[in-house]
Amino acid sequence: MVVRNGFSELAAQMFNESDDVSLKNLISSKYSENDLLTYLLDDDPLVARAAATALGLIGSMESVPALVKNLKNRDVRASFNTEMALWSIWSRSGQTTVDRLLNIGKRSLKNEKFNEAVELFSKVIEMEPSFAEGYNQRAIAYFMLEDWDNSLTDCLQTIGLNPHHFGAYAGMGHVYLRLGKIDEAVDAYRIALAINPNLISIAETLIRLGRVSEEEEE
Repeated sequence: MVVRNGFSELAAQMFNESDDVSLKNLISSKYSENDLLTYLLDDDPLVARAAATALGLIGSMESVPALVKNLKNRDVRASFNTEMALWSIWSRSGQTTVDRLLNIGKRSLKNEKFNEAVELFSKVIEMEPSFAEGYNQRAIAYFMLEDWDNSLTDCLQTIGLNPHHFGAYAGMGHVYLRLGKIDEAVDAYRIALAINPNLISIAETLIRLGRVSEEEEE
């Protein structure tokens, strides 16, 4: 049974807890994923924000549709926490070794070791071909190497496995822009923004592209 006051107390505790492992164990011991999905709709902003954060720690792909819907939450903090939760869920394959390789690959990306990142993400994909985030991260690595064709292929593969992946749509838009395919880039950006209205940089890019199009028509 959902006990709202109990979760309100936990919500306050969550924002003072720095250890994700301890917090994850605490949440799992007291609340189910369905409980958290209920709290996600709570009128109390603190509760709704905490629920999104909690789902990022213990949520599964089954929570993704509700979280995607919550990206349109009028509370900016709640929508931000929801976006972070989606990225966390998408980064969990369910296999410890795969997730470890994904994180190592992300560190390689951060350190600008792009070829190394491609190799690591390729291993992730080989081990778990249905894991969308492996393709998405490799798409980023290919993009940084200016390998537009492979980056686009991986973006499309990501979307095929995870149609809600606004990051892959945005990445696809970036690739199309580099290829000079403006109409295709605009279409991809619009889909990304429709899924996640909080992508400010994508909205700004669409505005700039609209201005360029208007200037060319004059």
